[in-house]
Formats: sequence, C-alpha cells, structure tokens
Amino acid sequence: MRKIDIKRFAHHTINLIGIISSIIIGFFIIYKVFNININYFIMTLNIISCFLGIAIYLVVVLIIHKDGGHLSQRFKMIFNAIDKIGNGDFNVSIESNGSRHDHLMSELSVKVNNMAKQLSSMESMRQDFVSNVSHEIQSPLTSIRGFAALLQNENLSYEEKKSYLEIIETETKRLSKLSDNLLKLSSLDCGTKELQIETYDLDKQLKNVILSLEPQWSKKNIEFEIECPHTIVNADKELMSEVWINLLNNGIKFTPYGSKIYVTIENHDSNIEVTIKDSGVGVNEEEQKRIFERFYMVDKSRKRELGGNGLGLAITKKIVNLHGGSIRVESEINKGASFIVSIQIEK
Repeated sequence: MRKIDIKRFAHHTINLIGIISSIIIGFFIIYKVFNININYFIMTLNIISCFLGIAIYLVVVLIIHKDGGHLSQRFKMIFNAIDKIGNGDFNVSIESNGSRHDHLMSELSVKVNNMAKQLSSMESMRQDFVSNVSHEIQSPLTSIRGFAALLQNENLSYEEKKSYLEIIETETKRLSKLSDNLLKLSSLDCGTKELQIETYDLDKQLKNVILSLEPQWSKKNIEFEIECPHTIVNADKELMSEVWINLLNNGIKFTPYGSKIYVTIENHDSNIEVTIKDSGVGVNEEEQKRIFERFYMVDKSRKRELGGNGLGLAITKKIVNLHGGSIRVESEINKGASFIVSIQIEK
C-alpha cells in the first residue's frame, strides 16, 4: 500500500500558504493605494478563502484516497476492541504500527491495549475478592451450623454444651469482625467517610493505644520499648488510632512469649516516621510484596486461629494513603518485622 510522503506534503502546503498570503497582501496594498471600495475587497477575500477551503478539502480527500483503506482498517480494529471491552471481554490486543505517519493511531492502539490489561487485572482482583469473602463467611458458618446441631443432643454434659457454645460465640465474633472490616473498607474506598483532620499529640496517642491493648500483651508477657518524643500531627485521630491498633495487634500476635515490641517516632524535615517492630519469625521478600493485599495471610492457618481475616493491613494501608502518607514493611526471617508509617508534615 502506497505511503504518503509527509515532507513533500508539508513543503507543498507551506508553498500554498505562501502564495495565498502573497495574494491577500497584494490585494490589501491595491486597496490602500487605489482606495478600492471595501465591499469589493471583502468579496475578493471571500473568494480566495473559498478556493483555499476547496484546496484543503481536495488534499484531505487525496490523503483518504491514498491511505483510506489502511486508516479504515485501523479504526475498525480499535472500534471492535472497544466493543469487546464494553461487553466484558478484556482479552484484546491491537498491533501497533511503528510508521511515522501512523504515530497517532499507534499511540491510540497502545492506550486501548493498556486499558484492556488494567481492566482485566481489576476484574481478576474483583473475582478473588468475592471468592475470599465467600470463603471467610462460609468457614465460621459451617462451624456454627455443626455445633448448633450437636447442641440438640439431650445427652450432652454441661461441660460439652459450654464448650460448643463458646466455639459458636467465637465464630460469631469472627463473622462480626469480618463484616465490620468489610464495611470500613467499603466506606474508605467509596470516600463516604470524610477525614476529620485535627491537631493532636501523636506520642500520647501511641501510648494510649498500647495501654488499651494491655490484656493481649500482658497475657504473653511481652515488654515494650518505647522511644516516642513529643510529636504534633494533623490527621484524623480516630482513623489513625485504627492504624496503630491494627499494627500493634499484628505485632502482639506474632511476637513469642516473653519477647519485646519496639515503638519509635522519628521526626524528619518533611515527614514523621512511626516504626512498630515485633520479634516474630519475620516475613520473606515475596510475602512482603503482597502483605497489604486484601485477605492475604502469611500464615493462614495460624492467623485464623488468632482471629485474623487478612483485612487489617489492607485497612491500615488505605487509611495511611488517604492521609497522603505511606507504609512499608522491612523484615528478615527469624529477625522480626518492622512496619514503618510515614506521615507528611504540612508546612
């Protein structure tokens, strides 16, 4: 298929513009020197404009005639791909043409391909999310149904009945916590919960959260080493309290009996960093990449025994991001894990 010589086309276009401009300037000089009636001058300009429009139209028609089949085919491919995407089929790929005169079409093809890949990734995440929610709900419901059926046995002892009722209560709390976390994520994702920014003492907040969790860490004889200088922040106090509760609860769960948890605040020029370090088994490099994903659990069996559902760290990351901050994990196997929250300082 014949390609258009862009340089030659541009050269002829510039020459055409030069000729038209010369004619217009010439008529203007004649109008001034000979004092021609303004109506004749305007009529002449209109005639020239008309011919210029016809010339441009003919050039466009020429381009379409020479390359129209190629452009039409490209547009058809793109429109078909968009139709597929609109119908939920994200498995599309448009070949991009590297020729110089087809640069815009190639760029459009790349954009459509990228959009399809991103939508496909989002669809996979949605399906995984639905699958995980279904599994997390089904597991406690199965336990509740099973032990409720066992309670119908009239020959059960008091101790057995009490044990079954305690299991039902535990599973019910687990369902309630899952529901609560899903509602929190939903409100944070949809932006229905507005940030209530206030100025408060961050160091005092961290110490109060640690004290509120005393029943958990004192049961495991865990000690805290706290290095938190006086620090003022502007943030949503309630939501940030949720961040520290999630991170400290996580640290307490995975810190062995009689070990330590370290909590520090470091003030920098542009940000404040809060580090919560446990003394657990650590997190390997691959798991660090996914640890903030929803429903992801490093040790699924143990986390469920401890009451986890894989949403705590996802909620934590969402809250920190809403504040314009960031969170990361640093860890080595058998050397614990450090969660570092960075909060920007408003100047």
